[in-house]
Amino acid sequence: MSSTPVSAPVAPGGRAGPPPAFERDLLHQLTRRWGKRVAVKKDELDLDGHFDTQLPDFPDHLVPLLALPGAAPLDAEARGRILSASWIAYNAKTTAIEDEVILPACRLMLQDHIPVRRDEAAVAALHQTIIDEHYHILMCQNAASVTRRRRALADLAFDPQGWSVVRALEERRRELTGPARDLVEIAFALAAETTINAFLSTISTEFGIQPMNRLTVDLHRRDESGHAVVFRELAVSLYGALSPDERELFKDALVQGLDAFRAPDFDPWVGVAAAGGMAVTADELSDAAAGRPAAPRDTGPLQSLLADLGLSEDLGPALAVPATTPARRS
Repeated sequence: MSSTPVSAPVAPGGRAGPPPAFERDLLHQLTRRWGKRVAVKKDELDLDGHFDTQLPDFPDHLVPLLALPGAAPLDAEARGRILSASWIAYNAKTTAIEDEVILPACRLMLQDHIPVRRDEAAVAALHQTIIDEHYHILMCQNAASVTRRRRALADLAFDPQGWSVVRALEERRRELTGPARDLVEIAFALAAETTINAFLSTISTEFGIQPMNRLTVDLHRRDESGHAVVFRELAVSLYGALSPDERELFKDALVQGLDAFRAPDFDPWVGVAAAGGMAVTADELSDAAAGRPAAPRDTGPLQSLLADLGLSEDLGPALAVPATTPARRS
């Protein structure tokens, strides 16, 4: 069946003119393509059907425990259980971030008192992001569930408040009320959505682990590329409407959020170690972290955001200097 191509708008003089402004808008483009690009619209992965008991569940170089002296005597089975527990921990942390940091900020930006874009494309982009994030939580739960069952780790669980970034946001929330609290919530979510892709890319390119684990993370990574654009567009409109004092609060919260997202976690790794029969304390992990250089990070998306906000010079030092290692736990 033949079809007639749709002609571009023709300007006076017979030449095709540019597309309407709304069609050039990034949020409009993202919302139009949403059904074709996001994980929730694709067939679910067959996690159980492609589970290979001979493959590790997580990259060993991303597990700080395995660099400790106590890991040397572990046999292959114990190391494998630690890698399986690390995969479960990764999904638990991802779920906590989506649930405690990202989703509350998305719901906030749909409220009338938050001065972000309120056009149809912006509202649709936020609702689509909320659907995506809920689906990411389901993906994480499904992936962790298969691993718990296949690796006999049914009792392994993690407290959402055990992750550094969730704790940091909660501590900051307790200090504030009203609009100031709202701005902190959004700033932390902005830090997450503009930096998470680097870590997701690291796991999604590890071809030596469970293929379904790698593909699950890759589907998440692809969605987050779009979310970074959504948050960047909305942050620009928000920042432009803030007072000088509110801008200072927002910048401070953004820096704190960036530090919290790259801060090491200690308590959850104690549980991961125990799954492999390895005894380690949070203080020992803290001491080991103090002797290691900060992991490199891709700040490209963040730099683009800061340039859009006009903050590149203001926050330059915070981006260039690695986060300080948290003080030892008392």
